[in-house]
Amino acid sequence: MNNRPLNGMTDEELQTNKKNAQVITWMLTTMLFILLGMGIYTSISKGFSALMAIPFALSPIVILNFKRIKEINEELKIRGAQ
Repeated sequence: MNNRPLNGMTDEELQTNKKNAQVITWMLTTMLFILLGMGIYTSISKGFSALMAIPFALSPIVILNFKRIKEINEELKIRGAQ
C-alpha cells in the first residue's frame, strides 16, 4: 500500500485502497489459518516443526492491515462518503 496520508487521497482512492486492503487481508488471514492447521497436524503426526512459527510471525501484518482499514473507514466517515 502507498504511504500517502489518508487526507490527501480522493474518495475514490480511499474506496479502492479499502477494497484492496480487505481482499488482501482476508486472503492472508485465511492462508495463515491454513498454515496453522497444517502446522498443528504436522506437530501431532511427526513432532514439533519450526513451521509452526510462520503463522505467528506473519500475524502482525494482518493486525496492521485491519488497523489501516479502520483508519480508512474513519476518514470516509469524516468526509461523509461512506
